[in-house]
Amino acid sequence: MFTAVRLAIHGACLLPLLWLAYILHYQDIGLVFGADPIKELIHFFGLTALYIFSALFSLRILNRLFGKGRLLALHKTLGLWGLFWLVLHIAAYLALELAFDLTLFLSEILQRPYLLVGTLAFLLFLSVAISSIPFLHRKLAKNWFLLHQFSNLAIVFAVIHYYWSTKGNALQPLFFIALAVIILIWKFFSKALIAYKHKIR
Repeated sequence: MFTAVRLAIHGACLLPLLWLAYILHYQDIGLVFGADPIKELIHFFGLTALYIFSALFSLRILNRLFGKGRLLALHKTLGLWGLFWLVLHIAAYLALELAFDLTLFLSEILQRPYLLVGTLAFLLFLSVAISSIPFLHRKLAKNWFLLHQFSNLAIVFAVIHYYWSTKGNALQPLFFIALAVIILIWKFFSKALIAYKHKIR
């Protein structure tokens, strides 16, 4: 069963890339992404990553409540796909907006708070992913779990980055803001919620 679910996750996470390849090859990108296709393409990569990470954190909560550890097998799959789309988001911004001018990139980070929190989110997600390499996992021992707690902060930073990048003009960020609030509530009150769940059985 989990093999089929994992394959479905791979397919779902790959589908936006196949759709994008079709658009770039057969369609006028301006008709799909509007008057500023480069900006919208960068947002598309980032938004896809945010959806995947949202699914990952939702799965984490559902696993604690109902899965009894069975859903953890899907956690790594979603995490790697989320990081893949996040790297595309960063790479597209560097290539298409800044022409790989790293000096300009650093300047932009210092001048634009939404880029700063977005970069922090990326670095936190990247650190968590790297620490999951088996060799480093063993080396970090108990510190591995502590490092992974920063992923909660990473998703909050990512949501703030997205909200600020839209300048608060869209309703879609409200979904991610609600999710970030749920994640924070879960972070601080999960033990009490699970204890209450067992108590009312």
